[in-house]
Amino acid sequence: MSYSTLRAAGHAERKGRVLTGALAIAALVAALVALWQTQSTPLARRAYCWGSWPEDGSPFRGGAHDRVAEESAPSRAHPAGLCTLRWRAGKGAGEYEQRVELRLGTGPEAAGPRRAWLDGLFEGGDTALPGRLPGFTTAGAGALVLPQGCDVGGRPSVVTLTSSYADATGHGRHPGFPAAVSPPDTGVLLVRAANRAAAVTGCSSAPPMRLRARAVPAVPMLPLRVNPGPASGRCAIPGLSVDDPSSEPSPEPSADPSKGSAEGSVEDRLTDTVGSVHDDFQTCAIAGDGQWAARFTMVGRPRLVALFDGLTGDSPPAPGWRAHGRIDADGALIRADCAGRPTVFTMRTGPGRTHTRLDDPRTSFPAFVEAVGERIGCAHLRAHG
Repeated sequence: MSYSTLRAAGHAERKGRVLTGALAIAALVAALVALWQTQSTPLARRAYCWGSWPEDGSPFRGGAHDRVAEESAPSRAHPAGLCTLRWRAGKGAGEYEQRVELRLGTGPEAAGPRRAWLDGLFEGGDTALPGRLPGFTTAGAGALVLPQGCDVGGRPSVVTLTSSYADATGHGRHPGFPAAVSPPDTGVLLVRAANRAAAVTGCSSAPPMRLRARAVPAVPMLPLRVNPGPASGRCAIPGLSVDDPSSEPSPEPSADPSKGSAEGSVEDRLTDTVGSVHDDFQTCAIAGDGQWAARFTMVGRPRLVALFDGLTGDSPPAPGWRAHGRIDADGALIRADCAGRPTVFTMRTGPGRTHTRLDDPRTSFPAFVEAVGERIGCAHLRAHG
């Protein structure tokens, strides 16, 4: 074998060793990156709930300890997930145990269970996320719908969050957080989790959702008065009151003015909580003696409206209605076209019944629909006659 042949063979051998070394280094770097992304090494802070929330950020407060996480992470093959977090915080009489549950799923397919699932999502005093994001929150709960590419079986995928805590008094669990947590705080948690879910499942090519915190008003915006004449009723809705505005006043005064009328005593026991009032999202809850009696919702954000697909049928709720759905003694759900935009109106009744027209959907729901519909520029949805 000539010298030139030996030299060429040696050169090829050295070249092969360099290439092998380069591939080994590349594989090591890729492994380190993968470990860093899954928080399996000290290269990065640990993050909980599929990597959504870092250990030194929200929802954890200063001094959080004894953290326990149980996670079932979503993936491309399994676009559903569950994460349950528990930790302890505070000291002495202020010590408490916090629990947060995060879910990714589509909810039931069958109409009855799906309606019950939606009833649980909408609390009635919800605050809409700003920037027309398809979600809403309370101080310690909320929901956010993922982009259409993340639908499963034709149903939208939803990230939901619920929280509760048990304090040192031992008086059971309470919803939310013991410290002051605002709906925007909960919205931040939802947006991070939703973006993470979309990323790990690879279901959407849309840009990540962003929450513009400064767009959240400190005080919910009240609706404009529909008619300047009548006084504003419950939920700031004209006509939504204990008395039927179309009925004649009683000619007989109360026998004992100091006790007031029966209707007056009911009014004293009622409270109403207005959530958000926007042209595409409005909520309100009415409570009697501390228990909710009726919850009203109007939704016009397309991805939220899609949650109700298949639930309203093809028939009007009653003769003369320009909408599809139902109205009965237990609740109401209709879908209508409002200025070219599909819009859903709902009402649910609860345990704190007032035994007035307020928690009878057949009388109060039409008043809610008419007032809100007129405010958002929706043509009359039922005939007057």
